[in-house]
Amino acid sequence: MPQAAPLAPQEHWLEAADGTRLFCRDWLLPGATAAVQMVHGLGEHGGRYAELARLFNESGMSVRVCDHRGHGNSGGRQGSLSRPDDLLQDLKRTFDDFTRRTQCMPILFGHSMGGLVAARFATGRFSPVRALALSSPALALDMQGWQKLLLAVSSRLAPGYSLPTALPASRISHDPEQIAAYRRDPLNHGKIAPRMLNFMLDAMQQAAREASRFDKPVLMQVAGDDAFVAPRGSRDFFDALPAGRKTMHWYGTAYHEIFNEEPGIRNQAKNDLRQWLAQLPTDA
Repeated sequence: MPQAAPLAPQEHWLEAADGTRLFCRDWLLPGATAAVQMVHGLGEHGGRYAELARLFNESGMSVRVCDHRGHGNSGGRQGSLSRPDDLLQDLKRTFDDFTRRTQCMPILFGHSMGGLVAARFATGRFSPVRALALSSPALALDMQGWQKLLLAVSSRLAPGYSLPTALPASRISHDPEQIAAYRRDPLNHGKIAPRMLNFMLDAMQQAAREASRFDKPVLMQVAGDDAFVAPRGSRDFFDALPAGRKTMHWYGTAYHEIFNEEPGIRNQAKNDLRQWLAQLPTDA
């Protein structure tokens, strides 16, 4: 169902269980009988996903992406959580609302930390999902000894206090224009609190344990030269999934944001995603 021009997003807020306002963008395709909810990564926001929203619209799907609490236009302290399961409960609130609004079971798509949240949500059966698509998911991190010690100390002293991540923006993409756009975006931030990092480490273990029982179609698109997450986590998660309904594409030279990479990698990643969407069974 190709579109002559990109749909404009409908912007609105939903309220989390604790009253935190979550900012959402919906690209609702008239007549669509399929949908996808995207889950963005750490330190960014849903507004960076307009191009992917168009790809999903062109594949016949309505789209939603909501800013995590502490990100973008949503409420909450930057890069922090009030409770360890905040992101999962927030996603359930917005995902179930989107399911009701579209009258179908959406696909769940997640990038980076959002890929981890999506994987934990889907394998943990917080809500039924049609399928799971992951882009450079944060399913493993390489932490040095001093970083583990710092996390242990800060978790006791100030678990909700956010600190700079020091992750290199220059390694999101080989495309200088994408790097410049990321750096000048006022809604991006480079902060993470111990409670957030501890949630991520726990979610990695939980998703790994539950992967073998997840029986829905899974697409994994993984950057091989990733300075933000450890790609080995994606291989381990993929290997643990049941055989027959899983697909992996490994982009060996790609940096973290494969859908914002230089044109060759970016176009390949988009084509791989389109092909997977086209082959999804209607009853998935």
